[in-house]
Amino acid sequence: MTRTPTAPKRVLFVDDETALLDLYRLAFEKEENRWDFEFTDAAAKALKLMDAAPFDVVVTDMRMPIMSGADLVLEVMKRHPQTSRLILSGYADQEQVARCIGATHQFIAKPVRLQALRSTICRVCTLDYLLGDEKLRSLFAELRTVPSLPSLYFRINEALASPDTSIEQVAKIVQQDPGMTAKILQLVNSAFFGISRRITSPVEAVQFLGVGRLRSLVLSLHVFSCFDESKLGGFSLEKVWSHSISTGVVAQKIARQEKVDRATTDEIFVASVLHDIGKVMLASSMPERYCAAVRLRDAGEHTMVQAEREIFGASHCEVGAYLLGLWGLPGSIVEAIALHHEPERSGFAVFSPLSVVHAANVIEKDINTPIGHPDREKVNTEYLKTVGKADRLEDWEDGAREVLAPKQNERQEGTGDR
Repeated sequence: MTRTPTAPKRVLFVDDETALLDLYRLAFEKEENRWDFEFTDAAAKALKLMDAAPFDVVVTDMRMPIMSGADLVLEVMKRHPQTSRLILSGYADQEQVARCIGATHQFIAKPVRLQALRSTICRVCTLDYLLGDEKLRSLFAELRTVPSLPSLYFRINEALASPDTSIEQVAKIVQQDPGMTAKILQLVNSAFFGISRRITSPVEAVQFLGVGRLRSLVLSLHVFSCFDESKLGGFSLEKVWSHSISTGVVAQKIARQEKVDRATTDEIFVASVLHDIGKVMLASSMPERYCAAVRLRDAGEHTMVQAEREIFGASHCEVGAYLLGLWGLPGSIVEAIALHHEPERSGFAVFSPLSVVHAANVIEKDINTPIGHPDREKVNTEYLKTVGKADRLEDWEDGAREVLAPKQNERQEGTGDR
């Protein structure tokens, strides 16, 4: 099936609990003019429906008799690789989640809010035509280093599923990984966060960061640790890391200025810190080709994204988004990474994590990159107008200078932590 952003989307729900299927029917009845829905109570029936006519999205519960949701998405991946695959799962399903992480585009935590489910499906449909390209899939298959989700991230999520989990208990989980503990303490005490006193214990670090930002750092520190800079052909992992964390700090400042809720702010931080991970993956697996893309960019007629697409058939934006989509991170994070250089392609005229990541990425470079450097770019003010935030850009820039001042002072003094 050829997919375009305007084509009607066919969505299949699979759940052995018919009461839930009835609830989904009711929740999505207003969308029937835009989407074509089918509902079935068994995986075998779902496969027959999909063999008879293609679907854009399949949404399945994890726990079902005879064939589980994990087995279903694995089979769907073989038979219908173009179909986006979503699984509804609880934290108790982590073993099955691990089995099908490469076959699932999105994991949705249970219990699920219907509005969140509707938003996820909508974003998956929108991103599908961006990330479902065969060139991207083929390129991804060639990559030598593809980071996996760290087990520590799963353990923190599992603990947080209980309302009785304390800061001290989360800190104890982090302490089980001494290497990660040391990296988190080093980062918390660096100029990136600009604190006036030294933090020496994991409990203090968790209290300062908050569990959302802690999870983001566990994820990003693990991902960057998967790569060996000596094998990157002159590509600076340190430079990407510094820019990524600084962008995360700027993005958080923007989120606070716009009074964004805590959960969305956490998503913004994840997307900001990992927005350039596709660059590292490409440079690590194909250093000579990545150097060719850099030379093409430096020649002056291509942006970096255009040069990457010329050389690889896809840019670092799509590669990074594809990885996070496989991990099952929220669609808003995947969208922000996929489109952070081209936010106008989202098709959504709403202020979102994408809006913040796009602005934070450009503003950070404007402050920390020399004038005339090819990495510098301009904020898409026309896009900001569509989301009602163009008049906020100057305040965001002022806020960014404020939060980046400690890092700039550290750089001038030559006492960098990393």
